Amino acid sequence: MAVEAAVTGPVAGMERRVIVSASLAHAMTHTLELTFAALLIRIGFEFGVREAALGAVATAGTLTFGVFALPSGWLVDRWGPRAVMVTAMWSAAVFALFVAVSPNLLLLSVALALLGCGIGLYHPAGTAMVATVAERRGVALAAHGIAGNAGVSIAPAAATVIAFAFDWRIAYVVFAIAAAATGVLIMRIAPSRSEAAEAVAARARAFKATTRKAPRTAPPAERRWMMWPLVLIFVAAIGQGFIYRGSLTFLTLHLEEHLGLSLFGWDAEAVAGGAAAVVLLAAVFGQSAGGTLSDRIPVEWAPLPFLVVAAPFLVLMGATTGVLLLLASAVFVMSNWAQQPIFNGLITDYSPANAVGRAFGINFFLTFGLGSFAAGFAGAIAEAWGTPAVFYALAGVALAELVAMSIVARGANRRRRAMSAAVEASMVAGGG
Repeated sequence: MAVEAAVTGPVAGMERRVIVSASLAHAMTHTLELTFAALLIRIGFEFGVREAALGAVATAGTLTFGVFALPSGWLVDRWGPRAVMVTAMWSAAVFALFVAVSPNLLLLSVALALLGCGIGLYHPAGTAMVATVAERRGVALAAHGIAGNAGVSIAPAAATVIAFAFDWRIAYVVFAIAAAATGVLIMRIAPSRSEAAEAVAARARAFKATTRKAPRTAPPAERRWMMWPLVLIFVAAIGQGFIYRGSLTFLTLHLEEHLGLSLFGWDAEAVAGGAAAVVLLAAVFGQSAGGTLSDRIPVEWAPLPFLVVAAPFLVLMGATTGVLLLLASAVFVMSNWAQQPIFNGLITDYSPANAVGRAFGINFFLTFGLGSFAAGFAGAIAEAWGTPAVFYALAGVALAELVAMSIVARGANRRRRAMSAAVEASMVAGGG
């Protein structure tokens, strides 16, 4: 216990620095990701283009945002998370300024693609830093996720207010300055690669000196890229990306068409937009619930109750109207976002040794890169059968995820029982 007490102070202090710096960068990343969508109408009016052209321009940024998670993971393992986080923020600041001065649609597309590259570097770096340094990993990852939700919420309001007061280009200038300042803060307070490694090693030594708690997960003894539990976790990540992008893309439209509620004389579009914003607040409670549960039970089992809830409530979203539709949407959002800190913990523990950065790079490429195709997939379904069918299809994806993660959990249980039996056998042999 003395060893544990000796490391609690410095590790706890470093954990706070990690959570603060990573959370600010996470919020900044999602703010810059969604600024273009918030300013879509104003930008289209200035350049004289409509939704189809603007959608193509937006794709340039969303695609690179997902693709650049792959090189980010490699850079994290080579340079360390702090260096990549600073690079992400400072490059995002430069490219946001490029967006602000773009004179035509072609250069705007190029600038947005470069901005997507910059912010695309963030997720593997920030998530890896939080997941490897934090002792209460689930809660720390939940706080990090909530900061990202804040960025998602702040971007539309802040960008719109700035554009209304000045100009849409000024919004990008303001966010560029904020991103540069975030990079400076990370450089000052986030731990270096060597500092973080020493803190992790100190806590590992303290963990071995006490029998206070069991390991959080039970991955195979030899962790390899092609081992089936990690492959199934990556498959589930693709499902996560499909559900994330598909549900977000059509939530407001679905509420507009099927909510059937009026408020203070607002039209259906206004009510749907406000209702969607309120529903998405449930993500905060979901992140907290998922992070807390993953600190209290084996992490392999933690996503299962949320997946069990997600599938039927996606079906309810497609089948109901009015208040019941709102409640079903809120429960789905909570259960869906609850899985994020859990899956990030699983990626950390199941990735091959010294490759957690690359593992997160693959994970976020699958989630944001391949997951981005969900918008087109869901759009084709909505056009053919209506928006309710989108949520029925996503429920099927959630069920497939549930099957994959049930297999992972059962495998972990078998390994956990085998390890317990081996420990008991060694104790008996030692006593004899």
